[in-house]
Amino acid sequence: MTAQYPEDDEPLIPLPPLTEASLRVAVNHLSLPNGVQFEGEMRTAWETAIQTSSLAPMHAFLRKWGVWVAINRYPARVARLHECERIFAESEERAARRAATAEIGAMLRQVEREIKNYVDVADPQA
Repeated sequence: MTAQYPEDDEPLIPLPPLTEASLRVAVNHLSLPNGVQFEGEMRTAWETAIQTSSLAPMHAFLRKWGVWVAINRYPARVARLHECERIFAESEERAARRAATAEIGAMLRQVEREIKNYVDVADPQA
């Protein structure tokens, strides 16, 4: 299995900056129920950051939701991700599960490259 999306699959929204405010708008636009989850996880990350005197929890939170937005802004991409997850969960064939896992990994690597390229272009000092 290789990740193949229709070439005319246009993103629903542009890739937002990896900031709390920009990601909040993007998540709420793509899925209100996930917006509730975003808010809860943001509070948890913020509290952990304060307790540990570290920005690492906030960086991890922003990265996680940046990946979520990057995947979910393309309808075909998120549909394929869900299909691969279904194959992994339901298939009795080891080869099918392995292929689905490989495709999910390839998709996540592609999304990470998109985010990195976006961050590098938006902030050459990053």
